[in-house]
Amino acid sequence: MTRGRTILTTCCALACAVAAAAWVSPNTTTGMVSGPVNAKSLGAMTFGPGNVLFVADNDAESVHAIEIADTGKAGASVDLAGIDGKVAQALGTTPDQITIADMAVHPVSRNVYLSVTRGRGAEAASVLVRVAGGAISVVSLDDIKHSTARITNAPASTGGNRDPHRSTITDLAFADGQLWIAGLSNEQFSSAFRRMPFPFNTAQATTTLEIYHVSHRRSETQAPIMTFTPQKINGTLYMLAAYTCTPVVAFEASGLTPGQKVVGRTVAELGAGNQPADIISYTLNGKDYVLVANRTHPMMKLEAADIAGAPALTTPDNVGIARKPVSAPGAVVQLADYDANSVIVIQKGAAGGFDLKTIAKSTF
Repeated sequence: MTRGRTILTTCCALACAVAAAAWVSPNTTTGMVSGPVNAKSLGAMTFGPGNVLFVADNDAESVHAIEIADTGKAGASVDLAGIDGKVAQALGTTPDQITIADMAVHPVSRNVYLSVTRGRGAEAASVLVRVAGGAISVVSLDDIKHSTARITNAPASTGGNRDPHRSTITDLAFADGQLWIAGLSNEQFSSAFRRMPFPFNTAQATTTLEIYHVSHRRSETQAPIMTFTPQKINGTLYMLAAYTCTPVVAFEASGLTPGQKVVGRTVAELGAGNQPADIISYTLNGKDYVLVANRTHPMMKLEAADIAGAPALTTPDNVGIARKPVSAPGAVVQLADYDANSVIVIQKGAAGGFDLKTIAKSTF
């Protein structure tokens, strides 16, 4: 699920330019150690400040912060046909034996990172893969600077109340010095946003969530957010979330009070029988947009300004704010912001596999 989605709301234009060039924070390695990352699985990812890659580990009910100190200059574009076959070859297997869980773009080098599962069942193993230009390599996690934070209220992994889909963490994003974590909890209303300060300490805040699900015709508190993105609209920070079957919901970040249940504002219904793959926000020609990739529907573009003032959808058969389809249905399975002018996608290729490529934002 996406990414490189970092929002630092206090930077002026000059400070942002300096940060983009150096991308260094003096405190990001506090609490980190060099050594093996004891990861059981690798899932959702996002980059934060200081070359830090956050990676969800649902099997260990944890998040790993890993320092990825890339060097080199970003290329102008990416166009790699058959990325699934190329990754499989690098891992010594075939495309049907790998699953690409998520994609994140390094904020300096623009190298692309993939969390990949090799194999099936009990023999499956997770690896972190780097795509640098046309070169594909495995990032060793045996001796690397990192820190780990454990989720303290994960849903049960065994018994009658277990979570069979291991949805403790479904997506991650970094905003205003905190790591935001979507997924399920062991609370009565299990759908939740968690927040952790970074560098990690023992603090963890959880807000449970309720939404009105248009196509399901009911309010829900058990369905997890599948993907989300932070977005500032008129100076207010929102978490814009997409759920299965496929409502888009706005949560005002300041209203996500720890220990409380908060009702989100459903602003769009993108269609039943569908799962969102990714959601990102971006700015082009002074206007803010939200882009949602879907598993069975087209990728869709929404205007952020429409979200700010949209009334909450509270009844069935109301699709909400306007949206513009910008791809073939189900073509894009991973989506991330790449640079000021482009997004990067993994999409179904003409040859039957999947391609990794950048697409100009101006074409949407």
